[in-house]
Amino acid sequence: MRAFCAKPTLGPPPRFRSSKKATPIRMSTGVQLAASPDPRKSSGALSQLDERILALIMGQAPLTEVLEAICAQIDQQYPGLLCSVLLLENDGRTLRSSAAPGLPKEYCQAIDGFQVGPRAGSCGTAVYRKQQVVVADIACDPLWADYSALALRHGLRACWSTPIASQDGKILGTFAIYYREPRTPDAQHLQLIAHATNLAGIAIERDQAKADLRAAESRFRSLVERLPAITYVAELGAEGSWHYVSPQIESMLGFSPAEWLSSSTNWMDRILAEDRHIALAAEKRFQQTHELFQAEYRMLSREGCVLWFRDEAVMLRDTDGQRLLMQGVLYDITERKRLEDELRHSQKMEAVGQLAGGVAHDFNNLLMLIQAHNERVREQLSANHPAHKDAGEIENAVLRAASLTRQLLAFSRKQVLQPMVLDLNAVLTEVAKMLDRLIGKNIELRVAPAETLWRVKADPGQMEQVILNLAVNSRDAMPHGGKLIIETRNVELDEAYARSHEGVSPGRYVRLTVSDTGIGMDAWTQARMFEPFFTTKEPGKGTGLGLATVYGVVKQSGGWIWVTSEPERGTTFEIHLPQIEEAEKVVTTSVKKVKPANTPKGTETVLLVEDQDGIRDLVGQFLGRNGYTVLHAVDGDEALRLAGEYGDGIDLLLTDILMPNIGGRELAQRLTQVRPDMRVLFMSGYPEHSSSGDEVSGLHAAVLQKPFSMDSLARKIRSLFDECESSR
Repeated sequence: MRAFCAKPTLGPPPRFRSSKKATPIRMSTGVQLAASPDPRKSSGALSQLDERILALIMGQAPLTEVLEAICAQIDQQYPGLLCSVLLLENDGRTLRSSAAPGLPKEYCQAIDGFQVGPRAGSCGTAVYRKQQVVVADIACDPLWADYSALALRHGLRACWSTPIASQDGKILGTFAIYYREPRTPDAQHLQLIAHATNLAGIAIERDQAKADLRAAESRFRSLVERLPAITYVAELGAEGSWHYVSPQIESMLGFSPAEWLSSSTNWMDRILAEDRHIALAAEKRFQQTHELFQAEYRMLSREGCVLWFRDEAVMLRDTDGQRLLMQGVLYDITERKRLEDELRHSQKMEAVGQLAGGVAHDFNNLLMLIQAHNERVREQLSANHPAHKDAGEIENAVLRAASLTRQLLAFSRKQVLQPMVLDLNAVLTEVAKMLDRLIGKNIELRVAPAETLWRVKADPGQMEQVILNLAVNSRDAMPHGGKLIIETRNVELDEAYARSHEGVSPGRYVRLTVSDTGIGMDAWTQARMFEPFFTTKEPGKGTGLGLATVYGVVKQSGGWIWVTSEPERGTTFEIHLPQIEEAEKVVTTSVKKVKPANTPKGTETVLLVEDQDGIRDLVGQFLGRNGYTVLHAVDGDEALRLAGEYGDGIDLLLTDILMPNIGGRELAQRLTQVRPDMRVLFMSGYPEHSSSGDEVSGLHAAVLQKPFSMDSLARKIRSLFDECESSR
């Protein structure tokens, strides 16, 4: 006989149904009708279900265990009824078997991954329609047309499925009841389904909330632990307990989080003593205002490295609401501080350079006058005259004053260098001849030049000054005697060495090493040793320009300098100059000028242009005494007028570079256009003006730096005329 199939009953999920009493559904023959409910039995079953399931939820039981318990409790209370919970995945289309203790395992495995759809059995259709679906007989219900064979094979004939929804209406899964015979729900079962669905929804939502929290915590922890900084939570106070510190503390300060948290004094103990007041003052303001905590201070790592940190924190309360906590971040700003120091150092260099350059012109003009007048006085004195020695001391003072200006310019890298390819061993050999007299007998000196040495390009005179300055510095660091070693060698620096020494590029270098066994330097002194005018010597014992000069010369020569030193353990300076491959003539010895017996004379005509009256008069008188015809001009305008009016030839233009109205360069350019055979010699007290040529295109000229002696002026003029004759 053909079975009679009842039409499925559809309705909203129990969580959204009204509170009206359910009416039993009466079916025709072939479908079992619901029995009258027993209210007492139903109430007791629901109470037991609530008590057990809520206990599991509050006890943080796994979601699968909670859902299995819901199904198992109902299965036990109502024999013949089989419960199932399917969870909806995030894609909103796939249902996964989660709990079904009474259903055959093969069936549960078969429906795992079931897809939502308009004719996808009871559960898939319930999710699709977002409402309860009741199938009284699986065998002939169209919703089960594609799946009835699976259910019937496992003896399942009826299935009622209700969507499990969250508080905001999002579908989380389905709660289903199966029977092994065709039947429709009764009031008691409908109430049971609604109750179980609510409990399942609570459990699923709570589990998802925990999962979201764990995911958020994981993302936060991952973010915190990837930051290039230390994050922390600590109680207020210098010795407040630390509740959390991120793993970066190990890579930065050398302490594991457990080690750091083990003692509340670690923080204050690691702050440098001279910086503790900064942290304490910032914390006091923080306690008073509860505004952002901000402080910058230095901390000592486990290995003894001094690191700069910027500390920023906000206020929060702990879970019991009693204690005030700081939640903050420690940023390592050591590199930033280093760059700031370099910037300040560079600004000091620029300031000193501007000062030296600005003063040099007027200062050198004054020295020029002193030197020229002193030369005139000495010429009138016999060698045994009592004042002859005084004149010599005046000349020495002028030379020392000019040297002081050059040292300032060397530090600021604005001095005029005359670099050439040279053998540094030759320079060292010449300097060594002076060192025995310079450093004293209580110091053991060892000079060790390399057997063969690559060539470098530098100013030989300045390199002599570098070696002398370092040697004198070492001598002063060994007042009770010691050992001084100066050596040269060829070195090839690789990538690893370059990475560990800032500002160094890999390649071939000539290394000059100056080592002593003196008093050494602490970290504070090393940080300032190249600053101009910085000295640890007593007042009057040093200018503070020795190492500043060394630094400027080395940097201007394209090299770099590295210092290692410890208090009471001596100091080592290593200077590296890059190897040069230029096929130029190599300077093997320092050239010592020998002053000829007679000052060169001449008969040529010289146009002298100088805005300083004293210098113009002295130079003009000197040239006149030595046979030259001299035309005097106070500035460029007067020089142009004189040159235009003078009918004979002018052999040389001798002019200051910087003057009112028309400057020396413009004057030379305009005059050589009408007098192309005229030679040009510039005088300048500024260091920026080159000593080997002129920037004006097509202008053959030389520069004489002030202060200069009258004898050197005469020889420079004569050499220009001799060059002219040779070229002809």
